[in-house]
Parts: sequence; C-alpha cells; structure tokens
Amino acid sequence: MRLSIVLPCLNEIRHGYLDRILNNLISQLVTENNDKEIITVVSPSDDGTDLFLTEYADRSPEIKVVRSLATNRAQRLNDGIAISTGEVILLHHPATLLPERMALQLVVDCWGAGNLWGAFRHGFDYSHWLLNFTSWYSDNVRVQQKGIVYLDHCPFIDRQILTAIGNVPDLDIFEDTVLSDRLCQFSKPALVQGKVITSARRFHQRGIYRHAMLNQWLKICYHLNINPQLLNRLYEQKTSINVKYAKDLEEKV
Repeated sequence: MRLSIVLPCLNEIRHGYLDRILNNLISQLVTENNDKEIITVVSPSDDGTDLFLTEYADRSPEIKVVRSLATNRAQRLNDGIAISTGEVILLHHPATLLPERMALQLVVDCWGAGNLWGAFRHGFDYSHWLLNFTSWYSDNVRVQQKGIVYLDHCPFIDRQILTAIGNVPDLDIFEDTVLSDRLCQFSKPALVQGKVITSARRFHQRGIYRHAMLNQWLKICYHLNINPQLLNRLYEQKTSINVKYAKDLEEKV
C-alpha cells in the first residue's frame, strides 16, 4: 500500500510547528523501498513559508513542494491530491503533530484491516479543562458517534472513495464537516489509538472561552446555511488562517 501525505500551507511560520511536522514525517519514512510520499502545497505567503519549504526540500528530497494559487485550504488539499500517487491519502493539518514513530504505520495497519477511512485521536498542546473536554468530545462523540472528523484529526482516506465524492469540498470553512458527511455514505471512520497534538495558539490569542464560544456560534450558523465565506471571515478576523483574501476585500470587512 502506498501512502500519500498532503500538507496544505499558508503563513505557517507563526505556529512554530512546520519544522517539527516535517521532521516528524521524515523520521517515520522507511529508507528502503519507501512506499510513502510527502507533498506540501503552499500558497503565496507573507511570512516566508514558501521559502522555508523550498530550503527544507533542498536538504530533504523526500519532501515535494508544490506552489499553488489556491485561495483556501480545501483547494490546496485538492492540488496535492491531484499529483499524489498513493492508494491512501492522509490530509495533514498544518498546526498538528502526528504521533511520533508510529503514526504512518497506524494508517497502514488501519487500511490493511479493511477500513475505508479513519483518523487519529485528538489532544491540544496546552492543558485546560475546556480544551481537554473538547478533545474528549471530539473523539468520543463527534468522530465515533456522528462520524464527523475535523482536519486537525489528520484524516486518512482510501483514494477510490475520495475520488468518488469529488475530493475535498471547495469551501472556505467546514469543508471537513461536509467531507465527513459524504464519506459516511460509505462507512463510519475508524479511530486509531495514536493521538495527534494540535496547537492551542488560537485559543491563547483570543481567550479560551471567547474562542470556544465563537466556534460554537459558527457551527450554529453553518447549520443555518450561512455563506461559508462570511463564516470564515468571522473566524479569521482579517488574519489569513485558511484563506488569503484580496487586499481590497479585506479593507471592506
């Protein structure tokens, strides 16, 4: 089985995670008869992310860098999927670390057991009761009961069913929710034992309770069919996180 890892990037230096993500992935590659590939897809960035990736790839040819004019994360993922060659595609969140040493093998084992798609358990890099509860809820209710996998769980998907549903929905936000709904037409996701660690940076910047309330409000608006572009503008608050908007549009917000 060949595994493709697709990492979408836009202004990722701010996380302090990009170097750690790449080092983690490189360390898990098999040096002989390698059946895994790492594809980074970067949109024009303001913080040197594209230059960093190019310099990293010069030192580590296992990393393939794709420059993209994609305007949102879904498009970057789809650009990576389009050139990937794996039977299974892992969609890697750009502010999340996979479990060290064992993550890629867990994916191989899960697919070998007959699962069409799956995800890792979730944790944050900061301990707080609300963040701990959020991860618990995400694992035990959102994924296992509802079948909804957010991108920060780093989902991995059989290529055939990903192709059947048209890859990642082209939405500025909640693309992972719509993707999960479509994948659940085939099967519920498997949840492997390994735990990913996601940056809590956004919670620190905005305040844990405030940001948690914003997330819940956005979910309500999503179910009310509010335009995803408007919801993402509310989420990003003029900071390019998933989407890089045109300057003239930003000034009107």
